Amino acid sequence: MGSQQQGAYGYPYAAGAPQQQYAPYGYPQPGYTNPADSGSFGWAVLGFFIPVVGLILWLVWKDQRPLDAAKAGKGALVSVIVWAVFMVLYFIFVIVIVAIAVSASNAWAFL
Repeated sequence: MGSQQQGAYGYPYAAGAPQQQYAPYGYPQPGYTNPADSGSFGWAVLGFFIPVVGLILWLVWKDQRPLDAAKAGKGALVSVIVWAVFMVLYFIFVIVIVAIAVSASNAWAFL
């Protein structure tokens, strides 16, 4: 018995038998697909309208539910990009309006 390795519960392994490797807690085995991980478009909509929730879902689900996490994260990312574009356009609009107002007030000053 000296040449055999002890397995779980003290039973010896057979010589040359492969030992099963387990993934760490919370991480699925390689090749495992979560049946709840559908990658639904609803997660993208939720992430778009509430970006903080999309970011949190992406952080929580990126290992266990990668398809759903990707949808929620992309929705949040698109929301932030759209918000930034609208803010730049708004800033340009305000500058144009102020410039028109200043030039109009200067035109009336000479009359």
